[in-house]
Amino acid sequence: MSKLIDLNDRKILYELDLNSRQTNKEIAKRVRLSEQVVGNRIKRLMDLGIIENFFVKTNPSLLGYIHIKVYLRLHNITRQKEDELINEINSKKGVFWFSSLRGKYDLVVSVYVKSIADFSRVYDSLFGKWGDYILERNIIVLERAFTFTKAYLLPKKEPEEIIYTEGEKITAKLDEIDERILRILNKEGRKQLIDIAKELNVSSDTIRYRINNLKKQGIITGFGAKIDFRKLDLSFSTILLKLQNMNNEKYKKLETLGKSNRNTITFIKTIGYHDVELETETTDKEELDNIIKILRDNFVSEIKDYEIIEV
Repeated sequence: MSKLIDLNDRKILYELDLNSRQTNKEIAKRVRLSEQVVGNRIKRLMDLGIIENFFVKTNPSLLGYIHIKVYLRLHNITRQKEDELINEINSKKGVFWFSSLRGKYDLVVSVYVKSIADFSRVYDSLFGKWGDYILERNIIVLERAFTFTKAYLLPKKEPEEIIYTEGEKITAKLDEIDERILRILNKEGRKQLIDIAKELNVSSDTIRYRINNLKKQGIITGFGAKIDFRKLDLSFSTILLKLQNMNNEKYKKLETLGKSNRNTITFIKTIGYHDVELETETTDKEELDNIIKILRDNFVSEIKDYEIIEV
């Protein structure tokens, strides 16, 4: 772990990752520091770039969205052309998340769409003119996903689980104010109610009610902190598992194993070329190897193949 932070910083980071809308006073009570010290440390963590921003966690499936990830393997492409492709992806509306990779694939792009026809249009918009440079593509649909709190930040801390997408029928609709609140919280997750109210020209009570209602409906599942893993000397890797002879009981066991490992931050059940993704943040190769060993020991006949992709 980086020498830029100490145990008290890690405690604060854990609390912000667990619920970034906690007040400094609430965090101070939980980590046993003064409110002023907590405020100063959060500011320092942001100045160092360790905390990039605070955001809202949502379950888009409740609004009828399908979460699709596209893994791309490129060829015959110069560094200049690859940078051009990356810049173009970055400018496109509708891209939820993307990253360059080290391993079998070179890029991964994550999008939310309403239908397969919608995805086809998004894909053509993103990659239509880049077909000559795409050697292989792997398209997967997220069926069910959990995030886990960053238990590795603290000694003997058990991870906590948050569902962030789960295939369900549409049960909720947003109006313009709800949408604007979510847009604000997705970039400024700790913004005060009174400041959001001023921006939207409504009362603080209205904002409080709207946020609580979005939480009650399951649209808002939590509030987190975007932490730059590189600044903490961590590696972010995705383990892609191809499975066989699986059933609901075995998937549940796999989910439990994922949660029990302190370095696993996301468990994703997918539909596509592979069946499960485990996103991990580790300090060294030994920690990553240990995750693989545990998986192979517990699913010796079920793991058909696996790949490790460094993000």
